[in-house]
Amino acid sequence: MEQSLQSVHGLLDIEPPAPPPGSNVPAVISVFVLVILLITLATFAVRHFNSCRAQAKRHLRRLLNRVEQQDTDDATINRDTAYRLAQILSDGLAINGITASTTLPPELELYHERWQLFINDLSLLRFASSNSKITNTKQMFDDAFFWLKHWP
Repeated sequence: MEQSLQSVHGLLDIEPPAPPPGSNVPAVISVFVLVILLITLATFAVRHFNSCRAQAKRHLRRLLNRVEQQDTDDATINRDTAYRLAQILSDGLAINGITASTTLPPELELYHERWQLFINDLSLLRFASSNSKITNTKQMFDDAFFWLKHWP
């Protein structure tokens, strides 16, 4: 009987293990979640910005193909096509319409003359009579692709 009391006393004398030292697991997890969230938001922002430009390029290519298929001997732009070209370009550049008052960003000031010529040609095409045809289709689309590529 004494032996059983000693074994019970031995069990009662067992101390629980020491508690683990204070950890910063919640803080580390919070920082990790914040970093993942910031990376995700940055990825979505970059995709959105790039997709606007890429989508505008695709629309311009489709419009160019459509114009070239209309008349293979003499590729021309009519007024409706000029309006579509201006709309696609303004969407791709994320500006509020393309007019003579649209200014170039400071990074593109070297191309000021080219921009003015493009704006003037586009305005002439947009405000010409509906049956007039102008044959500088290739140059207009080349300029549109140029601005989509170089606009900051």
